[in-house]
Amino acid sequence: MHDAVIFKGSRDGIRLIINQSVEFGFILNQLKAKLDEAADFFTAGTTVKVPAAIGFLNGQQREELAGLLAHYGLQCAECDEEYHQEDERDAPVEVPAELERHEHETLIVPRTLRGGQKLVHGGSVIIDGDVNPGAEVIAGGNITILGTCRGLAHAGAYGNHEATITAKRLIASQLRIAGLIARAPDNLDVSTYVETARIDNHYIIIEPATLGEV
Repeated sequence: MHDAVIFKGSRDGIRLIINQSVEFGFILNQLKAKLDEAADFFTAGTTVKVPAAIGFLNGQQREELAGLLAHYGLQCAECDEEYHQEDERDAPVEVPAELERHEHETLIVPRTLRGGQKLVHGGSVIIDGDVNPGAEVIAGGNITILGTCRGLAHAGAYGNHEATITAKRLIASQLRIAGLIARAPDNLDVSTYVETARIDNHYIIIEPATLGEV
């Protein structure tokens, strides 16, 4: 694990995974940077479980961590389960079959999807990275990409016409929402602002993202 902190989504909520080999000051700085990037995504009052908090952090550090999360409207929950760190750079990004139809869960992927990787999830998906050409993201809910989308993104895959696709740079090779498909024009201009794709009057349109969508 090369990041100091990583958010992971699971069936029982969101976990904050801490790299125990990194000094605490750097952990806080990187956590703040990640929270700033996704400040408008997290719902106020969301609980974040921290497996490392009990055994790794001292009392003052736990208070500082909880205070930082609270500043962004998040609740820190300490848990004593162990988390085994491993290098995930080359691991396939696949969601277990039992998660594919969990439409009310949000999956957080803490890395870029490379060409050839395919992610399928029944709920909404947040990708803390890019979606490179040749990569695919298929979600039953919304798709939020905290980077550049150059691959294929399919939101509302089970027929949700209210689903959206949002990215800091939305230059996907193909966008799909529910049963509609939009293709990128040949002379695509690179946007300088965050964009959202949604369905309007039976067409997929792309427009500037409003506050709270990223």
